[in-house]
Amino acid sequence: MLAGILACAPANSTTDSQGTRSPESGSQTPADDAKPLQAPTFDGKRAWKDLETIVGFGPRPAGSPALETLRAFLTKELEEVGLKVRREDFIDEVPVTPNTPDGRLAFANLYADLPGRAGDESPIVIVATHIDTKFLPGFVGANDAGSSTAAVLELARGFAGTGPRPVTYRFLFLDGEEAVRTFWEDPDNTYGSRHHAKQVAKSGEVDRIKAFVLLDMIADKDLKYTTELYSTKWLRELFETEARKAGYGKYFGGRSQLVKDDHLPWLDMRIPAFDLIDLEYGPMNAYWHTSDDNLENCSEESLTVSGEVARLGLLALEKRLQK
Repeated sequence: MLAGILACAPANSTTDSQGTRSPESGSQTPADDAKPLQAPTFDGKRAWKDLETIVGFGPRPAGSPALETLRAFLTKELEEVGLKVRREDFIDEVPVTPNTPDGRLAFANLYADLPGRAGDESPIVIVATHIDTKFLPGFVGANDAGSSTAAVLELARGFAGTGPRPVTYRFLFLDGEEAVRTFWEDPDNTYGSRHHAKQVAKSGEVDRIKAFVLLDMIADKDLKYTTELYSTKWLRELFETEARKAGYGKYFGGRSQLVKDDHLPWLDMRIPAFDLIDLEYGPMNAYWHTSDDNLENCSEESLTVSGEVARLGLLALEKRLQK
């Protein structure tokens, strides 16, 4: 992801001030609404163990054997809770670098759907993370994006354990968020997110997708979420409001800035999107994209808080979509 200050957000013409569609189109029946819903849980200890496993695979840049090992791990864990995992393999053009001498690179996204009560009529909420690390020596990406990968995996477990919900959840693990070059310049970034967005547009699912919730860099020991200004305002505020109600207000109020990340292709499609991210990692952001992005600079407490913030926000979003 790339931070920017006072840049212009994507221009979209919509009913929302940020160019996104209204979410007031859920399709639940009164009978569905009458059924009691079990609240999902988030097991922070298990998520931390997953993060230790992920970091143990070593650097995981796109196209690497280590990233394939991670995909195998995610597939196994998701299937164990009854989710069907789908894989999107694709090849894209990339800049010619010492790591990509052919100018092409193979990528693969994974996703698993938890079908809603109304089946194919259920609105879809995408919960996403990227899984790749940057082409940098010794960069194991504990925070970026091991932490969010572990959190989305644990959210998938928690929600899958409650049975069908008012919305269909898509737990999406994206490849190729990081730029192949050392610097971020379009289109050398968000390869997996852009690919999945195109596939969704082709499939006709786009009208069912009511929100795209992205997690990234969420286990910093000194956790303070960035107020990310590309994100759809009502969606960002919904998550923050629910978190503050639960006593997590001290983790909000970080620097306000624009962050280029995997949510941008979805905003371009006029889908509400929110990036839960803390892009101030270490003194003067010194740990970002370095070998200092390790477990020692992350904490189980921060990962657990972030999982809870995501869980509570998603539950509030469910309620909003049923109105």
